[in-house]
Amino acid sequence: MKHLRHTLLLLLTMIVSGAILAQNDKQVLGDAVLTPMEIAEGATATYLIRFQNTGNDTATSLIIRDTLDPRLDFNTFEMVTSSHAYQIVRDESSNIIRWFFDDIYLPNSNSNAEQSIGFVMFTVRPKPFLAPGQVILNRACITFDQSQPICTNDAALWIDDDSNVDDPRLLYHQYQVVPNPNYGHFEVRAQLQTQQPFENDDTMCWITDLQGKTVWEGRADNTAAVSNLVSLEKPTPGVYLLWIKTASLLQVEQFAVIR
Repeated sequence: MKHLRHTLLLLLTMIVSGAILAQNDKQVLGDAVLTPMEIAEGATATYLIRFQNTGNDTATSLIIRDTLDPRLDFNTFEMVTSSHAYQIVRDESSNIIRWFFDDIYLPNSNSNAEQSIGFVMFTVRPKPFLAPGQVILNRACITFDQSQPICTNDAALWIDDDSNVDDPRLLYHQYQVVPNPNYGHFEVRAQLQTQQPFENDDTMCWITDLQGKTVWEGRADNTAAVSNLVSLEKPTPGVYLLWIKTASLLQVEQFAVIR
C-alpha cells in the first residue's frame, strides 16, 4: 500500500507538471494481475481516467461516463482524487458512474497544453470467487460540451490463470526494476521464491507506456540466472509498465523514468 501511494503521488505530480502527455484514456494503476486469493482478501483495482481537450476552443463542461464490468463490485467504488471539482451520479442498477464537470473552462491543447488536461482516479474491488483466466475490460466515454463522446481504450485487469495450481514452481520468481525511478537504464532482477526454478526458462518481456504503446521488447533464457540490463532509447519521462510472461504466468511491474 505504501508503494502504491508513492507511485500514485509520483504519477499525479508528473500529470500536473506536464511530464506526461495526457490523452483521453483509462488505465489500471499498480498491479493489473490479481489472484483469487488476493481478491478474497480484499484487493482493489485502481483506475485512472485521463481527459484532454484537443478541440478548437475552450470546453466549458465535461461529462465522463463509465460502465463498470459486472465482475467489479459496484458497492466498493471509492474516489481517490480528481484534477477538477465535479459532481458524481452513481446508478447501481446499470453499473454506470457519471462525473459532471460544470464550468470547467478547460482550454484546448493548442492554446495551453498543460492546462488542457485532467483526470479522475478511483478504486473498486473485483467480486470474490472469480474463476482464474478471466480478463476484466473497462472503458470510459468522455463528452466535451455538446460534441460527440470520445471513448477510451479498454483497461485490462487479469485474474491469474495459474493461481489455483498447487505447483510450487509456478511461484518461483518475483521480478523488480532496479533502480526505480531511473533514467531509462536499469536491471530486471529475478528473486528466487522456491527451490525449483525452471531449467532453460523461456521468458518474454516487454515495456509499454501508460497508453499501451510498446517501447521495448526482450527475450531471455533462464532469467533467474542473470540480471537483465535494459536500456531505453531517449525515453520520455513518465510511468511505464514492464510485462513479464514466464510459463503462462504474467507479472506486471510499474516503474518511473525521470530526467
